[in-house]
Amino acid sequence: MRTEMKRRAFLQSLGILWAGWTVEGWAKPLRTDRYSASLVQVSETRNLMGTFVTITLFHSSPERGQAVLGEAFQRMENQIGIFNRHDNRSPLSYLNERGVLSNPPPELVKLLQRSLTIHLRTGGVFDPTVKPVLDLYETEKERGRLPQPAAIRATLDRVGAGGLKTGFQEIVFSKEGMGVTLDGIAKGAIVDDAIVFLQKKGIRRALVDAGGDLRVMGGRSDDLPWRIAVYHPDQVAQDQEIITLMEGAVATSGNYMVFFDREKVHHHILQPKNGDSPPWSVSATVLAPSAEEADALATSLMLLNSEEGLALINRDQRLAARLISREGRSRYSLRWTKNFRTREGGKEDV
Repeated sequence: MRTEMKRRAFLQSLGILWAGWTVEGWAKPLRTDRYSASLVQVSETRNLMGTFVTITLFHSSPERGQAVLGEAFQRMENQIGIFNRHDNRSPLSYLNERGVLSNPPPELVKLLQRSLTIHLRTGGVFDPTVKPVLDLYETEKERGRLPQPAAIRATLDRVGAGGLKTGFQEIVFSKEGMGVTLDGIAKGAIVDDAIVFLQKKGIRRALVDAGGDLRVMGGRSDDLPWRIAVYHPDQVAQDQEIITLMEGAVATSGNYMVFFDREKVHHHILQPKNGDSPPWSVSATVLAPSAEEADALATSLMLLNSEEGLALINRDQRLAARLISREGRSRYSLRWTKNFRTREGGKEDV
């Protein structure tokens, strides 16, 4: 905790945002500061989605800016109430319990459909139906052990995106015992929804950061981009890479967020074919136009080896990515190497 707080303090001293990590017990109350003669900066951090969510926006009126920020947080909480698999009152939780959901919220239908699109786009490694295996790992962790291979194989019989049927009248599982997790995409979708909401309210410059899955719009001014630190999980703050964005999103997935063994070999990002955590990377960061796409692809890159992952990213000129291997080396997509290689000290990765 002490090291992480030093990292955050260092980055704050440089006026830099962070991507890919959170600190328990840290939050900021609503704050309004004069930014220029015509604008105030309104910012607040709240504890949502098991992390800290920050919204920062610029407005000509302090009172109106505070009101819009509060409305944006309420919008996020409403979305969380739909997608949270841990809340037994949520539509997603009801679907997982019953295997069928009639008249589902359109937001849930659309996000599931977009999840299936990512499933196809990534050759099947991104699979929202991996929940039964994730549940198995979580249950065995409570008993202080990892699942037995035979138990994993048996559970995999209930995994497969082809068994998820989505429609605005009904969502249904084709096999008993199936389940859906949107952990790898919902946070980004909620961030995007907040940005769209702010745009509709007339906000031109804003940041929404959900524990490192973040999206910005408009820059801090016409010629001043947002500065975002992408950290290496095993290095100090001075070794962070800094990227600058006027528009777009960043998301990071890693083995250090939720894991099931001390070595972090087995973590919450699971391969749907064999129920294991691939050994290729400890962290994957993706830049994309939307936080939802960045979130889903960062998860997917953790499931692919570096060559496959970077090839996936390099096929789309809108995207950029950084992968960190278990040996601590960083590999970059073509666009990241060309446009985002800025360091704040430290030595170059290769």
